[in-house]
Amino acid sequence: MKFLKIFAVLVVVLLVLFGIGVYWGKSWINENLESIVNSNPDRKYDFKFDRIDVDFFGKVILINEVKITPFGELEGVYVEGKVVQVLLSQVDVLKLIMQRDLIVQNLSFSQPDFIIHIPLENNKEAKPATALQSLFGDILSRGMIRNFQLGRASARMMLGEDQIGSLNNLNIVANELSTDSLKWNYPIPFDYERILISIDSLDYIMGNGQKFKTGKIGFDTKNQQLQMNLISLKYPEGIQKASSKMDLQVDLIEFSLDSLILSGIEANSNLYSNLDIRAQKLEVLGLFLEDFRNKELPRPPNEVKSLFQGLLQKVNFPLKLDTLKVSNGAIVYGESVPGKNQTWQFHLDNLNGNFVNITTIPEFQTLFKHFDGKFTAKIEGSGNLNIDLSVPYDKDEFDMVVDFTSFRLTKINEILKPIMNGEIVSGNLVRMNIKIHADVYRSTNLFRFDYSDLKIEMYQKGSQKKSKLMSTIANIALNSNNMPGDKRYMTANYTTQRNRYRGPFHLVWSSTKQGMMTIVPGGVAKEIMGNSEK
Repeated sequence: MKFLKIFAVLVVVLLVLFGIGVYWGKSWINENLESIVNSNPDRKYDFKFDRIDVDFFGKVILINEVKITPFGELEGVYVEGKVVQVLLSQVDVLKLIMQRDLIVQNLSFSQPDFIIHIPLENNKEAKPATALQSLFGDILSRGMIRNFQLGRASARMMLGEDQIGSLNNLNIVANELSTDSLKWNYPIPFDYERILISIDSLDYIMGNGQKFKTGKIGFDTKNQQLQMNLISLKYPEGIQKASSKMDLQVDLIEFSLDSLILSGIEANSNLYSNLDIRAQKLEVLGLFLEDFRNKELPRPPNEVKSLFQGLLQKVNFPLKLDTLKVSNGAIVYGESVPGKNQTWQFHLDNLNGNFVNITTIPEFQTLFKHFDGKFTAKIEGSGNLNIDLSVPYDKDEFDMVVDFTSFRLTKINEILKPIMNGEIVSGNLVRMNIKIHADVYRSTNLFRFDYSDLKIEMYQKGSQKKSKLMSTIANIALNSNNMPGDKRYMTANYTTQRNRYRGPFHLVWSSTKQGMMTIVPGGVAKEIMGNSEK
């Protein structure tokens, strides 16, 4: 009996001591956790806690209302914010108390609200995404943290007092982190087993006033895939009004697309800070791109332009894509007509095809030797257009074959009426085929233009009134038919001198136009097309 009493007393004492220990431990964590988290003198941010709840038995620490503020003077873009709740689970409590080391299996941030501050000076060089990456790195470097989760985060991007962007419902799951190994390729800058990221929407006002927007974004390192939906880059006031604010003629571009899928992402890609994209395939679905030039404005000073190589050289980061696939795309080119307060547009729609072996990396350019493209499309929803393109990497040249069939020539009136000196009354394009080899000085062309039942009407000079005399003369001069087997059937083999101050598409158009003017006699094609020189 005496033994049982002594044992009972010891149990009670131990329970009391344990209770005191637990109470002391909780009090110690409440008093010291903030200072432990903020102990690194090289940290960029301070974390201030409102209330801490500790579950010793569950090895869980719950922190409510966390404020994030910069530590010291930060140059460039920086972040501040608050987090509704921070959960640390499977915490090594003994090491936390005895050695002041934070060893955590799981760290979870719930409903963070970030403000990304962009400096007014040098704001064009600012990278808001890099600021968030730096913050996440700063958070995870404060201990040995195995898994990290960020849920329902939002962010606002501020330029001075003005909001220029936002990010909604950002979620990140990062598993099996090695927080002693920096890796800046992804938002969590450490080695990992897997990272999953999702965003509901993102918008950002660019330096030129355009607004970039996306819908849902999903990224999974295990599947090596990034998907972005409902992407757009547009001028808020519209592309034509934006062009009126320019000092010189420039090509303004807007675009939207249904989705973009980057798959087969290579391990040495960098999608976050210093962009470096290397992947098996980039799929662009539902692209609508508009290019507009205001020709009421003076032209910029002439500068020599490259061909298709020059377009690729404008990509200012390492890029390697085995395949770039476009599905259900459309491209619209438009111009204002000087002195007429009118515009015209050319629509290339139902665009499908792909480029292969696209790269800006010299060693892969040597390996691939050239990149190739093969596309199908329609013009204003009509005809059947096929384009084959091959561009060598070691010289500024290209080979192109364009084949266009089954097109009503009267459709040209709808496209180019504001710049035409007449109209096409009837005519059917059976086949147009042009083979182009181009270098920096000229293109060598083989042209075929098969048409039937061509009839035109000419306008009086300087007006939209029809001239019966000029129309009669023009129709007598031209061949109404140019079909294989006809006595006067023509093809053309010729050279087009290149205007080196224009790009490759201008050369393709000039080569095609010269072929039409060669085959349609009497200067009729030149007269009716007017001066559409870009």
